[in-house]
Amino acid sequence: MRSLISELKLTLKSNETLNPQLWSNEKLDPEVWRSLNRISKEWATFANIPASAIRDVILTGGNANYNYTKQSDIDLHLVVDKEKIECQGLLDDYLQSKKQLWALTHDITVKGQPVELYAQDFRDPFRKGQGIYSLQSNRWLQEPTKYKIDRSHPEVIRKTKQYMNTIDDLIDSKSDDIDAFKKLKNRLKGMRAGAIEKGGESAPENLVFKELRNRGYLDKMSKYVRNLEDESLSLK
Repeated sequence: MRSLISELKLTLKSNETLNPQLWSNEKLDPEVWRSLNRISKEWATFANIPASAIRDVILTGGNANYNYTKQSDIDLHLVVDKEKIECQGLLDDYLQSKKQLWALTHDITVKGQPVELYAQDFRDPFRKGQGIYSLQSNRWLQEPTKYKIDRSHPEVIRKTKQYMNTIDDLIDSKSDDIDAFKKLKNRLKGMRAGAIEKGGESAPENLVFKELRNRGYLDKMSKYVRNLEDESLSLK
């Protein structure tokens, strides 16, 4: 693992066109649209989100942009009025739990790409430069911005190596400090959110986050934490 990290080459890339498996002339393929629309309705039922609370269904993330890779999910979000959904005080935790439970019990792909679902409030602003495509109106709400990714960016490589080493060290040492993992995950999320707000999708810290995700390090850390939590609740 250490030799791999020392010779790190970024997996990130930028493309001249949107993913041709999903798009045709920058319009969502009709077959893909029907499939995603059906999936969104199934998830709304699963998460007990009433139809009256749903304002739109949007496609976002790498597959609604020019920086998709083979590892990119199809990020499908229900845009909802959270005030019309019960359990207000715990709603965000509830929706996150439903997202995780859905992911654990379903393995759904569209044109070979895994579909990841979530619900966001209609008041949440769109990130600068990020493609947002509405399934309801079948058009772009915000067109994606093309940008070139420097695959030899020294700062992105340095920070990616740093976080890969930190995660490997924690796991290899069989650390049982759940709080340490959670703090690291929150640091990465905060780093990414702040970077996008200031510099958009091409901000180096966002690219670091994407690189860690592409390499499976975020999933690796999440699975390890879940195992720790299971062990802490088990009686031997």
